[in-house]
Amino acid sequence: MDKLREKMNLFKEQIEKLTDDLEASESANKQLIDQQTEREQEFISYQNRISVLEEELERKEAQLEEAKQLQKDSEASLNQGDVMSKRVDILEEKLEEAETQLRAALEENRNLDLTVESLQRRITQNEKDAEIAETKYEELNEKYLAVKADLDETIKTLEEL
Repeated sequence: MDKLREKMNLFKEQIEKLTDDLEASESANKQLIDQQTEREQEFISYQNRISVLEEELERKEAQLEEAKQLQKDSEASLNQGDVMSKRVDILEEKLEEAETQLRAALEENRNLDLTVESLQRRITQNEKDAEIAETKYEELNEKYLAVKADLDETIKTLEEL
């Protein structure tokens, strides 16, 4: 019986050791499960953070694209503004040139009007002078014809004598 007791004691010791080992293993297993749960929660947290960051990245990329488009539009409108400004400058220069030409044409027109008026006065004076000369011519022609007729009569009378 001693052997049996020894064996039983040995079995008890082994059972106690196995129980202690089992408890230590269960404790270690519980710690590992807790760590795994903690890691899973961290993983979920990281996944959520990644999702949030990806959404934020998409928003930022959209904002960047919008900003780039606004910059392009701004540059285009600046370029358009420069082109329009140059066109306005060119048109203003052409307008000034046209105004100068108009002033010159108006001055020339005034000078021509003055010349026309002067020539009309001369023509009127020449017409009056022509009328006077014509009247004198007619008077002188009448006198000439009268004197010629008188001379012809005198010659006829002298020939008759």
